[in-house]
Amino acid sequence: MKKTFCALFILSLLTAACKKDEPTPAEILTAASCWKITLLEGYESSAGLWVSVPVEACLADNCFTFLSDQSFKVDEGASKCDPNDPQTATGGWSISPDGKQLSLTDDQSSDTGTILSIEKDKLVYEVSFDQEKIRFTMETR
Repeated sequence: MKKTFCALFILSLLTAACKKDEPTPAEILTAASCWKITLLEGYESSAGLWVSVPVEACLADNCFTFLSDQSFKVDEGASKCDPNDPQTATGGWSISPDGKQLSLTDDQSSDTGTILSIEKDKLVYEVSFDQEKIRFTMETR
C-alpha cells in the first residue's frame, strides 16, 4: 500500500513539474510581431447590442507591435488615413496585475480598456471614448 501511494505521489509530482504554465497576457501580447485590427464594433446603447463597423483599409493594414519593455509601435502600413501622420508612432502599454485591463499611452492620450479575451493569435479589447464603447478584435499576421 505504501509503495502504491509513493508511486502515485511521485507520478503526480512529475506530471505537475512537466506541465507547462499558461502564458500571461503580457507574454501573449509581446510574442506576436504584428497585431492587426480585423473587426471593429460600436455599442448601440438604444438597441443594447454591438454593431460591426467596417474597418477601413488604411486602418486594417496598421501593424501594432507590443515590446517587452512595455513600449509599443504602430506602423501605418501601405496606406494612411491621414497622409500627414508619421509612418511609425510609438507609446507605452501596461496590463493590470489581474490581466484584465490594458492601458495604452502615447504623446496625446492615455486610454485604459478591458481585455475581453486574449489568445496567442487573437485579442478582443473594449474601450470607451467620449461615452461610447468600442470593441477591437485584433489578430496576429
